[in-house]
Formats: sequence, structure tokens, C-alpha cells
Amino acid sequence: KNSKMMVKEILFLLVILNPPPVIAQYRTVYVNSSLTHKENDTRTYLQRYLVNSSFWIDDGPIFFYSGNEGDITEFWEASGWIQVLARKMQALIVFGEARYYGQSIPNEFGFLSTELILADYAAALRTPNVFLPKKMNASLPVISFGGSYGGTLTTFFRAAYPDLVIGGLAASAPIGYYDSSRWHEFNVSEFTFTNIIATAYSDCIHILNAAISAINIETNTTALIKKFHACSLDTLTGNSTPPQNSALFVYMLESLPQLNYPYPVSGLPAYPVNAVCSAFDGLVQRDDIIDTAANLTKNFFSIHDSCMPPLSEGPGNIPGDGPGLGSWGYQSCSENLHLFSSQTPIRNYTFNLTAQNSLCSSLYHIQPNISKLTALYGGYDLPMTTTSLFFSNGALDPWHGGGFLQQFFPDSPNQFCFMPNGAHHLDLRAPNDADPQDVVKCRQAEESAIRSWLTNFYSSRSNASRIERDLDERG
Repeated sequence: KNSKMMVKEILFLLVILNPPPVIAQYRTVYVNSSLTHKENDTRTYLQRYLVNSSFWIDDGPIFFYSGNEGDITEFWEASGWIQVLARKMQALIVFGEARYYGQSIPNEFGFLSTELILADYAAALRTPNVFLPKKMNASLPVISFGGSYGGTLTTFFRAAYPDLVIGGLAASAPIGYYDSSRWHEFNVSEFTFTNIIATAYSDCIHILNAAISAINIETNTTALIKKFHACSLDTLTGNSTPPQNSALFVYMLESLPQLNYPYPVSGLPAYPVNAVCSAFDGLVQRDDIIDTAANLTKNFFSIHDSCMPPLSEGPGNIPGDGPGLGSWGYQSCSENLHLFSSQTPIRNYTFNLTAQNSLCSSLYHIQPNISKLTALYGGYDLPMTTTSLFFSNGALDPWHGGGFLQQFFPDSPNQFCFMPNGAHHLDLRAPNDADPQDVVKCRQAEESAIRSWLTNFYSSRSNASRIERDLDERG
């Protein structure tokens, strides 16, 4: 039996398969999760998980995606690399949906926090037979994956539950942005995020500034609303103070660089930042410039038949989103606030904590705790205090300004990859012929790291079993 187990583990660790197509199928599993994770509190809610066991073998690992701020099915579609690795390493795939997002909505409001999201995931993974009845046990090795806030969750998951999560791939995790007291040590400022955005548009920044100005001074707001296919002027101005007609267009511009993928995604063309610059190339007339801005905005938001209502978060708000109605708006008011300002030709915005405190008090009767996540999990200390993590970042992505880069942590036990041609967690997406070589090489390094974590786990467990058998024989 022991020799068979050894052969199976060797095959499991060494098998190398060609990358398969992205998996389209998954099973939906609903788990009764504790609302508070307090011993005497019996309140629960139904939490959604997506599961695929096509490649899993008995005793194989769990590849877990730590779902972040959105419907978990969207992250499934955008994380094909996990599925490729699962086939290569014969893993069970589990994607967890964060509470208060998608279909995982508790009946009671106010129990949304990073701590409780991670407690949900840990409880589900520690419960035998939740995802594979009568087959799975609670001692399988878990590798966590995540992109953006999901990458932040993966990092915190490994730090908070090291006995459960043996390693984590944190793609585009902007954890440093939450540790503002140490920004000066890592060449970060309140302008880093928006300066990276402005740099992406360096080839056409002046025409974009002209477009923004033209939209703002347009007095025929009825015609402007019609051009942008907005339901009202509030759609265009958003939360801007004073109201700016260009707020929706600016929000689109600020959102695109992180989506600057080398192939079409979700209706956007390949390298959409370049496409925006090309669209304005040669335009001189103000009406043509406004029309182009409107068409680009409608395409970004997929506005076709019905008009676009005002967004609860985003336009006119803190760059990168901030307090507002909705689950992420609540988290911005409690623990995830970004202290970003902008002094670029795209937008002039000054972060004001007093104003954000007032807004959050009016919305939720709470005020942001801007140091909470750092106090709980470590901020910039994490690369030196936690092991078996892989941090990837892309230069095209404005969130990389808060990412962990190897140049700042030369003695860290963790691994890092910086992709000069990488957008927001591009490495988590399914391999594509259009991927830049630096992204391909980053994936290779990620695969190697994950294999090493699993090798160490199974080797340690085999040694522990051997010692246990020796003790039994001596006894």
C-alpha cells in the first residue's frame, strides 16, 4: 500500500501535460456559512462555491480561488490558468464567492469584512465532504489563488491560516496601497495610481484633455445626454464635486489601463488604451471629439438599447473607486479605502479624508479604518513574515504601484514576478497565443513554485507517516 502511494505521489508531482482549453463546466455547491463565526451564534447564510473535479485524483490538492468583489462566475471565466494548472497537477478546483457578492447574500447587513470572508473559506475547506461527498478529507493541501483584491485575500489567507493554505499565488495584489504610513519607503505616494494611468496615455494625453474640457463646457446637456446614451445628466456627472459632465468618460479612461490586455476581452479590442488613442487621432472639430468620447464610453459600458442609469460607485469618486452604495462601497467605508489623489491632464482630484468620513457616516453610520488591514495582516511586512507566496505584477496595471516587488524585498523567502507588458492579473487568464513572453515566463515560474510547495508538503507528510509507523513498530 505504501509503495503504491509513493508511486501515485511521484506521478502526481511530475506529470506534465499540455495546456488544455479553458474548462467551461463547474458544479455549483451551496454551503451554510456562519454569519459571524462566533461559537454561540447559529445564524447562517447560503454561500456559493464553484467546483470542478474533472482532473482530481484521490489525495490530490485543492486549487482554491479566493473570490473577491464580484460574481464568482466572472472570476471563473477570467482565471483559466488555474484550470490549466489543475489538469497538470490533478487538483480539485474550488472557487469561493465572497459574502455579499453575487448570489452569496446574507439576510442581515453589516457583516462584511476581510476577516469574515476568510473565515468562511477556511470553514468550508476544513469541513470534510463539502465539495466531494465521501471522497474528500479535510487534510488535503490547499493552494490559494487570487487576482486584485482576490490576490490580497490569498496573501492574507496564507498569513492567517498557514496550517490550511500551504501556498498562494497573489496576482496584482495592491496590499501596499493599504499601508500608507510606509509609502515613502517604497516610492509610493497618493499620486502613484493615477500617474501610472496618465503614463499609459502618454501618446494622446493632450487630445484626451481636450476631449474632457469639451465635454465639461458643453452647454447643451440634453444633446450630451443623448450622445452618451445616458438616462440623465447624473449618469455623466456621477459623484464629481463640483459636477463635471466628463466624470463618466474620465472613469472609463481611468479603468482601461488595467484592462490593457493583448487580445479582445469582454467587447474591448486588444490593447484598448492604444485603441482609444487611435480613435482620437487627427480629430480637430469639437463635435467630432465629443462624439468619439461618447462612442468609446458606450462601447466600454456596453450601452446599446436602453439608456445607462447613474452608477452608485465610480464616476467622480476616488480614483479606483471608493465609498458608495453597494458592497464594495461599504468595504471602502470600513477597511478598503484608497487614499488616492490625481494631478494629471485626465483629472484633478484631491483626496479628503474628512469628506470620506462624512460620506461613510451618512451612508452606513461608520467611518473608514484606514490602518485596519495592515494592523491585522502586516502590510509591507508580509513578504518578510510569511512564506510560500508568489507575487506577480504587471507594469501596465496601475494597481502594481501598491504591489510587492522583488527589488524592495531582496531577502524575502517568497517569489516575485514583474511583467513589463502585463495588465491586471493577466497571468491568471488562460494562456493565449498573443501573450507577451514576459507573461509566459511568469506563468512558468508560478508553476514551478506551486510544484515545489506540493513536493514539500507530500514529502513532509510521507516522512511524518514513516516516523509514525516506526514509533508504532517500536511500541
